[in-house]
Amino acid sequence: MHKIKMIAPKYLVAPLAILGIETYPANSEAEARTALERAGENKEPALILITEQLAVDLQAEISLLNRRPELNIVMIPDNQGSIGLAFDQINELVKNSIGAEVIIRK
Repeated sequence: MHKIKMIAPKYLVAPLAILGIETYPANSEAEARTALERAGENKEPALILITEQLAVDLQAEISLLNRRPELNIVMIPDNQGSIGLAFDQINELVKNSIGAEVIIRK
């Protein structure tokens, strides 16, 4: 069975546990690194959501875990807004899958 896991500050993940999402509260890079290791340690199919603010310094670990076929780690903006990591990740996925870069003009 596929699982959804979320790594974010406690105030964001607390309500999601009611929906059956595995939550990993983290307020710092060190806590997020530990939570990412715990979330990715099982060999089960999973979608792991992590806030951009926590993922800033974890790019190497995220790239390594994304190579595993059963895991997909997606960075999402939090209540402070996007810092561009999620867009860069999506743009890279699109570029790799269709061979073209997406350009969005503001």
